[in-house]
Amino acid sequence: MQVTNQEKGVVLISVLLTILLLSSVAVVIGNNYLISLKRAAYLEFQSISLESFKNIESLALKKINIELKFNPTKLARNNQLLNNDLYFEEDMGRVVAKILDNSNCFNINSLVVRKNKNFIENKKSVESFRKLMRLNSIDNNVIEEMIDQVIDWIDFDSDPRAYGLEDYFYTGPLNNPKEYSGQRLFFSINELKGLPSFRKVNWKTINDNFCSTNNTDLAININTLNLNNSFLLSSFFPNLSVSEAEYIIDNIPNEGVDNLNDLRLMHPSKDINLPYGSVEFTSSSFDLITKIYHDNFYASSTSKIVYGDNKNSYIISRTYNGI
Repeated sequence: MQVTNQEKGVVLISVLLTILLLSSVAVVIGNNYLISLKRAAYLEFQSISLESFKNIESLALKKINIELKFNPTKLARNNQLLNNDLYFEEDMGRVVAKILDNSNCFNINSLVVRKNKNFIENKKSVESFRKLMRLNSIDNNVIEEMIDQVIDWIDFDSDPRAYGLEDYFYTGPLNNPKEYSGQRLFFSINELKGLPSFRKVNWKTINDNFCSTNNTDLAININTLNLNNSFLLSSFFPNLSVSEAEYIIDNIPNEGVDNLNDLRLMHPSKDINLPYGSVEFTSSSFDLITKIYHDNFYASSTSKIVYGDNKNSYIISRTYNGI
């Protein structure tokens, strides 16, 4: 039987379609296989990273305990705790960790003090906050809103301050998502994004100047300040200008200063009296920044560490990125 050209064309097209279909199936199977391999590799990286983070934390806690046990009164810029990074090369990749002094920031929780089973305004810290915000060119009305909204968020009562907000706002139609005021200290400065007044300020200003600790203390370790902290240091004293703060920071010796009297003797012309907060020469608050690199994978963690009165350090929070 003679096969016509039309029939040959149909057969050819059928064969080509079959090949095309099989190729598509092979591509799909191949892609799924590659995705499965990548997923398996990522899960392995995730598991190993979490274990590495825990191991680095344990090592950092030991280093802090040893250092502050033998040097409890002074932590300076040249201290090996802050300068010797933790570095490891492993089969799973490269691990780099650094311990940072976390005391050189304005503790947002210091705007209140605990009294009579409630949190009330800490007038000294509030004055320091006002000066710090003015140095950052924030409008006075916004500053007062920030102060009152922080205090109202933390305190236990439902009476709003002059520029404050209580549950009626946070559960009302103008706020989304609906929530109640915290009636507690802030765990993280990121929570400040929920306060309307803080949304009026460039977030970099908040992120560069503020932190939240598990207490209401306002303190800095003057021995580890750098020139980026000149506004902060100036805000700690009623009559200290920014240029004077810069001069003090620039002339702190690498080995540090022992006490406030020594600092006054070094700078007799500077008015460093009646500080709004506590000027310290050591620290009990640290950040452990850990980064892990492996092929195309990357993960990091930030662990907040506190050295307690019991002469031991412990983790109060940790955040992960990339896993």
